[in-house]
Amino acid sequence: MGLFDRFTHTFDEHGYDLDGYDKKGFDREGYDKDGYDRNGYNKKGYDRKGFNKKGFNKKGFDKKGYDKNGYKEGYDEDGFDIKGYNKDGFNKKGYDKKGYDRNGYDIRGFSLDGIHIDTKIAFDKDGFNKKGYDKDGFNIDGFNKNGFNKDGYNKNGFNKDGYDIDGYDKKGYDKGGYNKDGFDENGYDRKGYDENGYDENGYDLDGFDEDGFDSRGYDRLGYNHLGYDKDGYNQEGYNKFNKKKNEENSD
Repeated sequence: MGLFDRFTHTFDEHGYDLDGYDKKGFDREGYDKDGYDRNGYNKKGYDRKGFNKKGFNKKGFDKKGYDKNGYKEGYDEDGFDIKGYNKDGFNKKGYDKKGYDRNGYDIRGFSLDGIHIDTKIAFDKDGFNKKGYDKDGFNIDGFNKNGFNKDGYNKNGFNKDGYDIDGYDKKGYDKGGYNKDGFDENGYDRKGYDENGYDENGYDLDGFDEDGFDSRGYDRLGYNHLGYDKDGYNQEGYNKFNKKKNEENSD
């Protein structure tokens, strides 16, 4: 906008002067003569000091010199690198990457050679060594390095063979393969019968299926599905020809 335009208000019907700027000094694209929009950013998104809306310059650093991750020359504002250690190699708690402080002791007070700072021996006041085990080889939870307690069971309650104190494995079966109800994984007991009393072929202890017939097709009274015994007679003594046994013999 020229000086003459400002006083004469010579703007076209769209509100722009001869140089192409509106009354507030912005062109049709929304930028002033210096190339900045109403919010103070140029077309590339940077303000007059060279920072974008997120506060970073073209090289990716903020006004304090920190990058997008909050680090300057590899360290944050507190002086720690991305792994949490300062230039001297210690973290915020004062321990180095191996877990020792400036005096050479770990968080439990043990030195590199395993001597405790207070007791001057290989065990702390609670009786545990550098690795966390007592003189008998058990940790504070009562388990040894293999994960078993004094009774030989792990934290899940199983011994080295995989059985609990009652003798059952993780699936609930004993060494013989039977559960607490006495059935194997297929649902049969030690005699080979399921919970309903039938074997794998569908017969009970007496040899009859759930319909009451044996393997030959006869019920407990000796009759088949049609109601005839092995000689072909029903309970009334008639065969399929409606003749009694004595009648058929007389023929």
